[in-house]
Amino acid sequence: MTNMDNIKIEIEKLINGNLNERREAVRVLAETGADATEPLVLLLCSDVDNDIRWYASSALAKIGEPAVESLMLALRNYPDDNVKRYAAAALAGIGGPAVSELLEVFNEDDSITRGFASKALIRIGEPAVQPLNRFISETDPESISHRCAVITLHKLGSEEPESVEKIL
Repeated sequence: MTNMDNIKIEIEKLINGNLNERREAVRVLAETGADATEPLVLLLCSDVDNDIRWYASSALAKIGEPAVESLMLALRNYPDDNVKRYAAAALAGIGGPAVSELLEVFNEDDSITRGFASKALIRIGEPAVQPLNRFISETDPESISHRCAVITLHKLGSEEPESVEKIL
């Protein structure tokens, strides 16, 4: 049996398994690593229940940095807000390796996607503070991307309220 066959079996458990089978499938898929990323992102983007998306998101977060690029593609391009929500949750679970990519979302036009990126950065916490400060110092104070970064930093508790009021 090939690695891809094993991945398909574990994804089938995510979809149709009981609670214990789903938890075990998350563990196995996470241990499989980068090879499981594309099938898991495809599952995340398919027409499935949000519970299944949660399990896929959990496995992707545990895979870590190898999943960032594919998750960012889903966050930026998939029209379903639930897909965006779970992609952002996985990126938040990955943490530091996802910060720079999430910051780039602030430069995009879609306010919903920017909101999910902001929430992910807030969940990442301390590893996002320095990159947020750098992003703020490098962007036009009148831009939406700058404002998003300041508000995100404020929600992290790292910016004085007076500074936030200045940009609003």
